[in-house]
Amino acid sequence: MRPGSQRKAGSVSPNGGLIPDRRMKNDSPALHLKPAQSAGILVGLIAAIVLLAIVLVVHAVKVHHLKTQLADTQKQLTQAKAETNQVQGQLDQAKSATTDLQAQLDKAKSQQADLQTQFDQIKDASIDQQKQIAQDKTQASDFQAQLDKSKAENAEVHGQLDQANAGSAQLLTQLDQEKIQSSDLQARLSKAESDLTQLQPLLLKNRHLPISTTLEKSTWGQSYTLHVNNLYPQPVSVTLTVTGGDKPRSESSVIGGSGTFALGKLAAGEKVAIASDGYDPVNLTVQ
Repeated sequence: MRPGSQRKAGSVSPNGGLIPDRRMKNDSPALHLKPAQSAGILVGLIAAIVLLAIVLVVHAVKVHHLKTQLADTQKQLTQAKAETNQVQGQLDQAKSATTDLQAQLDKAKSQQADLQTQFDQIKDASIDQQKQIAQDKTQASDFQAQLDKSKAENAEVHGQLDQANAGSAQLLTQLDQEKIQSSDLQARLSKAESDLTQLQPLLLKNRHLPISTTLEKSTWGQSYTLHVNNLYPQPVSVTLTVTGGDKPRSESSVIGGSGTFALGKLAAGEKVAIASDGYDPVNLTVQ
């Protein structure tokens, strides 16, 4: 058939179909097409074939990719089944171990209950011991306080005893000194009496007061004591007048036969006048 005598069936639609030509007669089986229209149909067919080929290639690529994914998925499924079986075995072992652990846990709970009972008993005993220890500490504190008090009292008693011993030693020393002085005075008195016996006639004749005097310095201070000894066997009345101090003073006394009168609290530098009726006064200075 010649290109000019080609029948026109219709134009190509965008989707590759043919659009019927309205100018075609319904009663004619063959259509005559123009050359331009035949070229368009050919281009459309080629485009449709190319598009179909591209679709087929894309579909083939997708199918290959899906097959590859299916193979990988099958492999992963097989591996997953193996891992599942392994996990199932481990799970069974874990269940068995869990059963053993539960038995051990129940046993441990029973032992813990026993231990808790023992702990409660020990705790109660410990509380009782703590109470006893507290009581013992209180008693020990009381005993310690009593002991400290006794030690303080003993220390005080020892101090007083030491003071008493020192005082006793001092008193013994003073007593020894007094004994020595007493012996000395006794010797002097005996000598004075002997001298008085010899001097009495002369004393009576010369109006001399029949006395002897001695000054004694106080051990603990600066004061003096004047001892006036009666050398006559008969009592003698004397008056002692002290001058030269802050305030003059006078004191009278009757000295028995061979007796002694003591005038104390005399200061150095004071003057004492001893007078008696019928006798000349005796004057002396304290020093």
